Amino acid sequence: MRLKADEIRIIKHLVAEHLGAAAEVRLFGSRVDDGRRGGDIDLIVTVDARPDSGREARLHWALEQALDDQRVDLLLHVRGEPPLPIQRIAYRTGAVL
Repeated sequence: MRLKADEIRIIKHLVAEHLGAAAEVRLFGSRVDDGRRGGDIDLIVTVDARPDSGREARLHWALEQALDDQRVDLLLHVRGEPPLPIQRIAYRTGAVL
């Protein structure tokens, strides 16, 4: 996994702050593969209830600012809802932070 310990701490803190302590965060995409270079930070966050779009947007902005303007792609999935194809891939290939 190509995230530093500080980056993981920041991500988990901001997700909990914006979406609650029960939210689960997974990293997926190129940053899971230690053999690759570069790439954005792809996250899927599992929540109990869908937050309003403003809260999601504020989280996205806060993550990019706190991670030195690295590009972050953020997916949200509500527990109990059927996952979309990209969400299934994220769950299958991702790593829980």
